[in-house]
Amino acid sequence: MIWKLMILFGLIPIIGYWLARYFFYQKSRRQLGEVDCRLSTEDYAKKISYTGKIPRSKQGKRNAAALAEISLAAAYEELKAEHPQPVRLRQRADTWAQIVVPLSIMIAVFAIVVGRPAVISIAAVVVVNAIVAVMKFTSRTVASHAAARAVEVLRKARIPRQSDETSVELCIRALTWK
Repeated sequence: MIWKLMILFGLIPIIGYWLARYFFYQKSRRQLGEVDCRLSTEDYAKKISYTGKIPRSKQGKRNAAALAEISLAAAYEELKAEHPQPVRLRQRADTWAQIVVPLSIMIAVFAIVVGRPAVISIAAVVVVNAIVAVMKFTSRTVASHAAARAVEVLRKARIPRQSDETSVELCIRALTWK
């Protein structure tokens, strides 16, 4: 009985997180993320003096989503100098969302295949996913503060077309829900 209650109450933050992610991140990224901005990520990084590493998947890209991710990474680097602990918390939440969640699901599937009780395995996955969802929600203020800083960085960079700048700005705001 307690396992079923854990599953029930653990699903609340998970559903909230995935709904928010769908409506605020995935829909807007699908609509605006592929806008060609006529500026590669490397050129943009030079323009804003970003010294961090550009991910291999973003190198050479010219779309609004890639430029938004570079802007947000630059903003996190600036914020890390002022507020290292909250930025570290947000980055840890992002890492957990990418690594721990799929790993927990995989472990639960193997546990069920081996013969462990399915309810307990599913409850463990739900609890881990709920913890990650709560971490993402509670660190969202850091992400929105970084997004505001990234928009300032974007405006200082002066992208050639105003419509491209608007698309990148909207992608930056959407990235806080990722």
